[in-house]
Amino acid sequence: MSEPSQEFAVFMDTAKMKALFQQALPDCLSGSWTLTDCQIQHPRYKTYLNPKSRDKSFLALAYHLKGINELTHKEDDRIFYVKAYLGTRSYTEYLKACYAADSSHQDTVLHLAKYGMVGWFFPCDPVLPWLPKVLEPTHIRRYFSEFLLPQHHSPSCVIKDIALSIVNYRPEIRCTYRYAIKRLSGNTQTIYGKTFADERGAEIHRRIANLYQCSLGNTDNFVMAQPLCYDATLRTIWLEGLHGHAFLDRLTDYNAESFMIRLARHLVDFQSIPLTGLDILSEDEQLAEIQKKAMKLKMAFPYLAKHIEALVTDLCQQKSTHPLIVHRLSHGDFHIQQLLLLDDNRMALFDFDELAMANPLVDVANFCADLYSFNFTKHFTEKLINRLFTAYKIASETDISDAHFTWHIRVQLLTRAYRAYIQQKPDHEQLISQFLKAAELGYVTQQAGSSYG
Repeated sequence: MSEPSQEFAVFMDTAKMKALFQQALPDCLSGSWTLTDCQIQHPRYKTYLNPKSRDKSFLALAYHLKGINELTHKEDDRIFYVKAYLGTRSYTEYLKACYAADSSHQDTVLHLAKYGMVGWFFPCDPVLPWLPKVLEPTHIRRYFSEFLLPQHHSPSCVIKDIALSIVNYRPEIRCTYRYAIKRLSGNTQTIYGKTFADERGAEIHRRIANLYQCSLGNTDNFVMAQPLCYDATLRTIWLEGLHGHAFLDRLTDYNAESFMIRLARHLVDFQSIPLTGLDILSEDEQLAEIQKKAMKLKMAFPYLAKHIEALVTDLCQQKSTHPLIVHRLSHGDFHIQQLLLLDDNRMALFDFDELAMANPLVDVANFCADLYSFNFTKHFTEKLINRLFTAYKIASETDISDAHFTWHIRVQLLTRAYRAYIQQKPDHEQLISQFLKAAELGYVTQQAGSSYG
């Protein structure tokens, strides 16, 4: 019996899917829309360790489709969220989706039975039914003018124009978007919205508000976007926009050392902020979770099983030798693309959905492991990791060992190997091998003349 991901392989082939959609989507069949390009974002492969549950496996992913509207002869881009199932399960899932959909949006649920697919065109989402309302131009213009803006600005909130951009859409989870607002007075303003599938936005908004207050006037902390409000009806957080450039785009070999020193200082200060009501992430929990992920990786890639098993064994043995470190505030998803370099050269930090209390090395290791995801040279990656970790040890004034950091970075690299698998990227096997190789080598100081190979 083949591994389920092999049966889903066609859905990761953009050329084949473009041809398939051209022949299967209603607007393509009617001749009103012609596809010109097909790209994939956020693939998510759900598999099960129990062989009896194999048929429950599915692949979920968002296709970003570019096309031409044949009536207007203009470009017409769309996002098509798809869930592909094994066997005949798609029909049952289609009926469930229709039943759950709002009556005005039931016709937006598509069933391509021949291919075992159920799909939704953005902004319709199976668990974000309020998303179309948030993104509808007439509604949001009135919402801003009559509700949101008067709470934070002068009563003169006449809007001339609003430009909408989708920043990040994670189907069935959340959607982040940006509004560029032009007022009749000539003033401009940027507002971000983040809509959630559940009610966790209220708690996230509370945390952001606390972080924002702590950051005011503190030059050693990251700059935070000002929270405007949380709307429980729309399950949406509204934030004031910040202006600058992606930190990744400004990072060079010339400024790497000074930037890493600043980053380490900001991270230490951030981790010292007192926040209540956070979950605790222990190293035992991290180890248990990585063991589950490793098991799935071994089943999917038997030829890598020995390497994966050796890594997990080392992680289990080494954990018992590490000293206890007091848990601190952890960002939970700290990586380079969460950073913005503002016009005044200050660093801003975003995305506080995963805050927890954890070993402070979790954030450092997360950031460093993520560097392997970019096309940096080996030398530059090593330089960034060494500079950041060294600066962090100095700034934290805590006795942190290289071995303890190595443990955390190996956990994070193994996690990224697993993510490459469940995301089913076209080159996922190569990515998995790269992450595993880096995890095997761990952290090696440049001063010793070693490298990650």
